[in-house]
Amino acid sequence: MSGNLKQKWVFKGIYEFEDSTGSMIAARVPQHQSADLFDNTVVVVRPNQCVIFVYKGKIADVLGPGTHTLSTENMPLLTRLANWKYGFRSPIRCELWFFSGSLFLSRRWGTHQPVIHSFNEGNIQVRAFGNYSFRIIKPAQLLLKIIGNRTSLVVAEVEEWIQGYIVQNFATALQGIQSVSELGIQQKEVSKKLTQGLQKHLGGIGISVSDVQVLSLLPPKEVLQALDSQAAMQLVGDKREYLLYKAANSLDAVHESGSNDPMQLMMGMMLGKSIMGADYHQKETRQMPQIASKLTECTHCKAENSFQSKFCGQCGKELKS
Repeated sequence: MSGNLKQKWVFKGIYEFEDSTGSMIAARVPQHQSADLFDNTVVVVRPNQCVIFVYKGKIADVLGPGTHTLSTENMPLLTRLANWKYGFRSPIRCELWFFSGSLFLSRRWGTHQPVIHSFNEGNIQVRAFGNYSFRIIKPAQLLLKIIGNRTSLVVAEVEEWIQGYIVQNFATALQGIQSVSELGIQQKEVSKKLTQGLQKHLGGIGISVSDVQVLSLLPPKEVLQALDSQAAMQLVGDKREYLLYKAANSLDAVHESGSNDPMQLMMGMMLGKSIMGADYHQKETRQMPQIASKLTECTHCKAENSFQSKFCGQCGKELKS
């Protein structure tokens, strides 16, 4: 190869884009200037990529995967816009935009702050998190409507848009859930509503969101504990026995943890004592009619005495059995 030919080939150049990090959606090549296109300039478009030629602010041509050697035959629109009488023998400055068509999987979303929803049990806070996937389906629309004068577009920027939409519309997706106990079985329906909303919201700018998954949909910890207690009481059937069970468990937990906290021990013992005291009071109350029915009346002063007494406690006379 002669020196002149080699210099000519280097001047014309080869344009390609490779992102080893997988974080780039679109990039202009070269980044800070336009490309100089000549006849036989080579543009390498990798699998799942496309390249858009922008000439004087207008989209000229779009090329898919492959190695493309530019000429007036395979770039008719760009040739017509530039009004090249001599084809690509004279240089033209044009922006080259490389877009990734890959599916960006398992992007995370979550509610940084809880969302208040009105259940039958009252207004309760709900937190959620999950995954979603997205891809670019209309790169030309994304370039014209979003990218503008940027030199690149990264995945993190799109993630912020999607995260903001999900948080903004999460309360609407919860509509129709009547009880806290329905949150688990309604996760699929909430996912469906969020996916449909995102498709409608982002489809107009060339982004397709799919597989929005709600992996967790939970109320606060205190609400979950209350639900567990309610379910346990229903299972045991007797509130007193359930409270005794809780008191015994709390004392066992203190013993197993090796804690000598006197406050925990005292609370457990007081709970058990109050329950046992209440139980004794109920038992005594139930026995009172039986005791009353066994009283003995004194025949002399008509005072009532215990059936076990032999003498009247009022007048001291002997009681007749």
